[in-house]
Amino acid sequence: MYDSRLKNLRQPTISYKCCLVAKLGTTLIHVDLPIDPRITRTRQRLIDAFNQLMHAKLFDEITVRDIARQAGVNRATFYAHFPDKHALLDAIMAICFADTLQRWLVGPLDDPEIYLERLFLAITDQLTMFNGTECQDTFSTFEAVIEVQIKAQVCKHIQAWFRQHIPAQVLRYQPLELSAALVSWALYGAAQEWKTRARTQSPAAFGRQVIPLISAMVDRFTHER
Repeated sequence: MYDSRLKNLRQPTISYKCCLVAKLGTTLIHVDLPIDPRITRTRQRLIDAFNQLMHAKLFDEITVRDIARQAGVNRATFYAHFPDKHALLDAIMAICFADTLQRWLVGPLDDPEIYLERLFLAITDQLTMFNGTECQDTFSTFEAVIEVQIKAQVCKHIQAWFRQHIPAQVLRYQPLELSAALVSWALYGAAQEWKTRARTQSPAAFGRQVIPLISAMVDRFTHER
């Protein structure tokens, strides 16, 4: 049962401005990879340059030349890191949502309903950053990228959770990747439904309606047939 324990979960303290460029601020987006520091610094400069340009231009108006010039590098250096500006955007979106997941997936997560609720709230949090009228065009531009990143990362997390919590004898017979994909799509679809309903309920309140349904799917996947 989806019980009162979930009402007492403490939500992360996050204050995002409405527009994408606020979410891509240099205080939130950083490259932290175990690679050559020079590569890390260059990638960070490209990300920062893109963020700065997004304050002044629409995405379609930004060129690789603009990004390289703003970052103080040449285009060859840009292409050494990203094949095009869309790949840069995709990388930034991945970092954005990874940061959001990290903020929400804290504390004990062994209870499947608590785990699913945290994933659901992370998704709604990501969607909520487009909460102003001026952001609707921004969301429409990047919606496909956002959806792909959310589903991919949520699916990956669910696969890892399944491996930790499904008994080995059951896991042997379960289509793990397919099961995780179905749950990730259900969570994203629920978050979109909440958004479509003009957010007449808080994410937590809406979650109390939908999480039991999704949890039933997980329960089916995690028990031997």
